Amino acid sequence: MKQYLLHFNKNIKMSLLQLEQNNEKCLLVVDSNNVLKGTLTDGDIRRALLRGADINSKIKKYIKRKPYFIKVKNFSEFGDSAQQKKIQSLIKKIKDSNIDIIPLVDKFNKVKDIIFVKDFNKFSFSKKKFENISTLIMAGGKGTRLKPFTNYFPKPLTPVEDKTATEHIINSFSNFGIKKFYISLNYKKNLIKSYLKENKIENLHFLEEKKVLGTAGALSMLKGKIKNDFFVINCDTIVSINLEKFFDYHKKNNYKISLVAATKNFQLSYGSCEINRNGQLKKILEKPKMNYLVNVGLYIFKPEIINLVAKNKFLEMDVLIKKVKQKGGKIGIFPISEDNWRDIGQP
Repeated sequence: MKQYLLHFNKNIKMSLLQLEQNNEKCLLVVDSNNVLKGTLTDGDIRRALLRGADINSKIKKYIKRKPYFIKVKNFSEFGDSAQQKKIQSLIKKIKDSNIDIIPLVDKFNKVKDIIFVKDFNKFSFSKKKFENISTLIMAGGKGTRLKPFTNYFPKPLTPVEDKTATEHIINSFSNFGIKKFYISLNYKKNLIKSYLKENKIENLHFLEEKKVLGTAGALSMLKGKIKNDFFVINCDTIVSINLEKFFDYHKKNNYKISLVAATKNFQLSYGSCEINRNGQLKKILEKPKMNYLVNVGLYIFKPEIINLVAKNKFLEMDVLIKKVKQKGGKIGIFPISEDNWRDIGQP
């Protein structure tokens, strides 16, 4: 139970880490005596970050102060029919929220135990959810950031521990029930195809670029192949994420495109000078810290977006996103902790 409790003095970064590690949507916020103070969901954190909150901000002002809970007088008798009815009634109230755990508290509101909503609403994650969902792995680039390594070895086959980057991506997505994969190829395509075929990677379809098409151009090769919303991921992106949460977020908000963004913290090694309009020094900030949300290269697209991509034409992802926005399409951002993202494109 301890991993689902979060002290109210913790910051957003620690909260994100804990949510990802627990693979749940909600944490119970408590004081030092485990007295329930509120709840914090992944949605609460996303909204805070998108409103400009710092990753090191305390969570106090972002928690829900009136949490759902069940007060139990005698925990040895928990589970009788009356208690079960209470739980079912409460679940009906919260079914449209991101709450997936309910605390059981004593008369002092101390958290004594928790129950999982999925155990009582007879719903748990089913791999059938993604049976008809495809994933496109973008692997047509030359991997210039990894030169000179990629002069001889293509980026999609970069070893990451005991497997290649491509195998890590396919295995990760397969765990959520995704069965159909496409991979766009250009640079050293024959070497990549040979390796993946030799290692019997199933349900993988090759899309061969006649020329380098940029970070989005390969989408045109999916015309006529995709009917449902689908994932797109760069071949150098290793990310630890609950794809079900990401997909639900995308569908619930009816976004045309959703992308995953990692919190990234930078600290300058030098003092930063702030100047006024006359070029005079206002103040010096000694080794300032800066926080950004960085695009990790994992997306969900609605299938109609494919029609915006011209066949066999170079197109970068930022240009495509700009085009979608100009047409009135909404773009969603799904923030994660930087500790859950590994960019192997960095040497």
